[in-house]
Amino acid sequence: MLISSAQLTVFLLVLARVIGLFASAPLFNSRSFPAFPKVALAIWVAGLLWFVIPVNVENLPLTSMQIVMSLASEAIIGLAMGFLTNMVFLVVQAAGEIIDMQMGLSVAQSFDPLFGAQISVIGRLTFYIALMVFLIVNGHHLLLSALNQSFRVVPAGQILNLSSPALVLQMIDLGTKFWSLALQFAGPIVLIIFLSDFAFGIVSRVAPQVNVFMLGFQVKPALGLIGLVFTLPLVVKHVVGLVELMAETAFKLLLAVR
Repeated sequence: MLISSAQLTVFLLVLARVIGLFASAPLFNSRSFPAFPKVALAIWVAGLLWFVIPVNVENLPLTSMQIVMSLASEAIIGLAMGFLTNMVFLVVQAAGEIIDMQMGLSVAQSFDPLFGAQISVIGRLTFYIALMVFLIVNGHHLLLSALNQSFRVVPAGQILNLSSPALVLQMIDLGTKFWSLALQFAGPIVLIIFLSDFAFGIVSRVAPQVNVFMLGFQVKPALGLIGLVFTLPLVVKHVVGLVELMAETAFKLLLAVR
């Protein structure tokens, strides 16, 4: 079977978008995922998409400079989609960091080789809860489906319009929305610990001989874990909503840069 230069160019453009997605999306960008199988999977996914995506011949680059710019644009699209997916887990992890701070466990951090950074106890726990829910609701299938549909919104080879004002507004709205969701996740547990601090303040006034500072170190982690157990169904529900929001936001960003 002979492959023309145009078909090879389309395959390279598709591969660039897939590699960009794999470089930033959760699960695919995991350091525990060996590099060789990851590259093989990216080539296999690109080969599947190569036969099914719509191709506009007029968008295909002709010169070497146009090919480089098109490959960079495709990689940026893949990175943006992977980053949006990663935001689902960053929101839940940020909520865990806030809970850790209120529980007094923010000092109990350890180095996680999966992230390459210091992560707190509850932050890591909420991350793995979100990852488990993501797999249960087939979020990885939704991610690959969104990758396929992205070629219908922004065809392969189309140069992105990164100076669009709509893109800036979308990014601001995205940051505001995700930070608000992180506060909603942590809100119930933060409220429980605040009420315990209020009760300790009353105890310190009524019985000054009680060391409420040391007592708080023992009570707050237990209250936080109990609150996390009772709010777990709410967290699962919000993670499912975040996965749906992820796909919707991804298409809005693609429409803004097309």
